[in-house]
Amino acid sequence: MKKIFYLAGFLLLFASLAVAAGVPVGPGNYSGFRTTPSGSGIDSTGGYLDANGGFRISWEIYFDGSFWNYSYTVANKDGSAVNPDVSHWILEISPEVDFENFGDYVFGANAKVETPPGGNFWPRDINFPNETRAGANNGNPNLGTDLVGIKFDSSSSSVGGTYTFKSVEPPIWGDFYIK
Repeated sequence: MKKIFYLAGFLLLFASLAVAAGVPVGPGNYSGFRTTPSGSGIDSTGGYLDANGGFRISWEIYFDGSFWNYSYTVANKDGSAVNPDVSHWILEISPEVDFENFGDYVFGANAKVETPPGGNFWPRDINFPNETRAGANNGNPNLGTDLVGIKFDSSSSSVGGTYTFKSVEPPIWGDFYIK
């Protein structure tokens, strides 16, 4: 059943980690995780539902004296390799980041990183919520809100399930979207 949903393009995930963008993350939360179901921090559909193995995202963030180092691992809820594989994911970042000079803020990523078309935000799917068809938002079906963020356009299997990058920006609470 997971494969059918995956091929149909319904495998996506939208999780809310905080109520407002730009809220600083305190040192006690520089590492942590969230899992499905929604009461645990992640809302999901399709192949990422608990009945299909669930979903987990964990993070490790530290400052090395010069830059912030970020590491995000995606997996099934039990920690095994995420299945179905991630096509891409979008991580909300500070709205103060200048997308025209993006490389000055985020660099050293182990996956291809893209900024939103037009340099503003990734647009929401006007048909959200939608679990029965692909949605109206081309590459990001069921994206529930406009999202200021960076897109990691590489499968999780291509990076061993862990996405890393460096930044001059300290961590903030935000949302993410996974397809």
